[in-house]
Amino acid sequence: MKVYDTLHEAYLGSLEDVYFNYEYKASPRGQAVREITDYTFRVTNPKPDPIITRDAERNKIIEKYTKKEVELYNSCTNDVKEFAKASKFWNKIANSDGTVNSAYGHLIWQKKSLGNDAYEAVSRTPWEWCVESLRADKDTRQALLRFSLPEHHYMGNKDFVCTLGGNFLIRDNKLNLSIVMRSNDLTLGLTYDLPWFISLMYKMIDELKDAYPDLEVGHYTHTAHSMHIYERDEEKVLKMLGR
Repeated sequence: MKVYDTLHEAYLGSLEDVYFNYEYKASPRGQAVREITDYTFRVTNPKPDPIITRDAERNKIIEKYTKKEVELYNSCTNDVKEFAKASKFWNKIANSDGTVNSAYGHLIWQKKSLGNDAYEAVSRTPWEWCVESLRADKDTRQALLRFSLPEHHYMGNKDFVCTLGGNFLIRDNKLNLSIVMRSNDLTLGLTYDLPWFISLMYKMIDELKDAYPDLEVGHYTHTAHSMHIYERDEEKVLKMLGR
């Protein structure tokens, strides 16, 4: 596992790894990629800032879209009309009812699980589950965030959620977060996802202030079963790496 101090170092390190040291060349859905499978890195000093690369012009685009995507996720909407204001791409993958599946804020703050009627028929969001689990047991390993749901698993789904889930752990009075993804596009995915995932650590610390007033931000760990770069984006990648 690669360990970095900042998310910027982690991003550029991952970009360089996959571009120059790729494990496979594959073509899912006929789209050529360079890929490393089961790729993991850790950020020891995570801050929820927009990614900074070595391409000043690209950095402006990244900062602008990161701000829009964070606002969308934090609004809890899954309305494609709102997402399309940030990028028309969302119109191409929207469901027939005008919603998007990869509305991460909606999935963790609005989407409720019915629980188990036989034991505890309590309706909670994944976020509520994490908060309650951490309050009940500071050392719990059950503070799981669910993103990918069974209802997303159907043939022809154009918005098959990339993030499987996350796990909050408190160790040595620090809150750590691990995120696991089935698939992660380095150019148009990780760039914008990473700051938002890290922001969840700060939100969770705020949620737990009354229970654990001295709790600090720990490390962030990211795993992608397919970390990849599309062939069409290779020129962008080299510019971001300053090559």
